[in-house]
Amino acid sequence: MSDPSAPPPQYTPPPGYEEYAPRGWPPVQPWPPGQHPHDPAQHPGTHAGRPQRPTSVTAVVGFVLAFLVSPVGTVVSAFGVADTRGGRKGGRGLAVAGVVVGVLGTLVWVAVVVAAVALYRSVSPQVSEALRQVEQLPAPSDLPGGFPTDLPGSADAAADVQVTSCTSVLGGLATADLVVTNTGGSASTYLVTLTALDASGQEVGQLVGGTDSVAPGATGQAQAVGYAGGSGDGEGAEVASCRVDSALRTGG
Repeated sequence: MSDPSAPPPQYTPPPGYEEYAPRGWPPVQPWPPGQHPHDPAQHPGTHAGRPQRPTSVTAVVGFVLAFLVSPVGTVVSAFGVADTRGGRKGGRGLAVAGVVVGVLGTLVWVAVVVAAVALYRSVSPQVSEALRQVEQLPAPSDLPGGFPTDLPGSADAAADVQVTSCTSVLGGLATADLVVTNTGGSASTYLVTLTALDASGQEVGQLVGGTDSVAPGATGQAQAVGYAGGSGDGEGAEVASCRVDSALRTGG
């Protein structure tokens, strides 16, 4: 009966092995006792007989950037392809995908920029013409100073009008929101003129507005519009507040 603790017998090549073995081929070396050539636990750094490769960080970062910032992702992914060349590192598929996605995203960016430039060029003449027409609007001094007070059934009712907001917009256009309370004894409509003032209290324009029929004791909403002239640069003046000049209450 053989001793289990005894080492395994040495392998002896068959007769004539040296004659048929390739020249320079090393002789067969037996494995030490207790070890197996296909046991991964006895060979650190290997998996299923193959060495584990580190994944390229450049390839991963380039793939992510290809979706966020396509031009930058394309460049970083190209470096990732170079970093994984020859199988030195893993992640070559991510690097190649990052290059493809980055190139497609960059083409979309270029198409959007070209479309935006074309749209601006097509709209720019219309905007310039609109600004030119605004500049040709009459100055406040050329507008009528108010409404005639001799209208049938008219009465001065400036105290019925309250300005809730007054501001200027593009091109010198000024708007004001009004609240009108009918203190008369019958349903009436209101015609209102206002003067636009800047932050220093200087008069810079005039606004005109009106209401539909407001019942006695009721409150109505109205809006006035006008022009606030500026320094002649086409931008208009900054309106800080509006003052009610006159309000005619007529039966209706």
